[in-house]
Amino acid sequence: MPKRPRARVVSPETDSAEADAGVLIGPLLAATRKKKKWTLSELAKASGVAIGTLSKIENGKSGASFDTVVRVANALEMSFDALLGPNSARFANGRRSISRAGEGLKFGFGRYDYEIPCNDLVSKAMIPLVMTINTREIALRSQWQSHAGEEYIYIISGEVQMHTEFYVPVTLQAGDSAYIDSMMAHAFVNVGNGDAKMLSVCLSGSLEELFGRRAPLAVDGAVIFDLDKD
Repeated sequence: MPKRPRARVVSPETDSAEADAGVLIGPLLAATRKKKKWTLSELAKASGVAIGTLSKIENGKSGASFDTVVRVANALEMSFDALLGPNSARFANGRRSISRAGEGLKFGFGRYDYEIPCNDLVSKAMIPLVMTINTREIALRSQWQSHAGEEYIYIISGEVQMHTEFYVPVTLQAGDSAYIDSMMAHAFVNVGNGDAKMLSVCLSGSLEELFGRRAPLAVDGAVIFDLDKD
């Protein structure tokens, strides 16, 4: 296979190996890697995720963070939702998806647990994540998340302290929300008395990346974005 640039190695997942998420997501990552005929070493070099971490995730001995899954998806040249979703890359019009309570794809690694609702749709403009913030201690700066796109955050319950690379920490309560540049390193901590849950909606990329060279995008009959124009 052609050589790929070596990516920055990120810290391994350091928390519970007993998370249900590891069991759910591990086989998906392993199957995709093997379909591409990549070794664990090749994927580690391309993604920047330590080979030991990848091995533990694939074997269900560790969970995986959102940042780790995004890095693996990028290395495999796949979108996040295509990696975790059904084996179809077709973008359809007039789509609808419904997730009942608790039906989303689950993964996590101790500090945060994730649930992805409406995971039967691929090539989405947004990636919705329902996050449970378990940790009550801020992670090392090197372990904060950073990924392409933008992110809308809405606190469902509890109190969450949001740490970001360029701003002082801010505490958000149920009903509060924030909008951030996801490339800015960020982390969350549960600072309330009970459980803390939040909705994170991540914008996956640009319109051109999302739609490819499909029909022009129009609003009220006026073309505002024509991908077929040079």
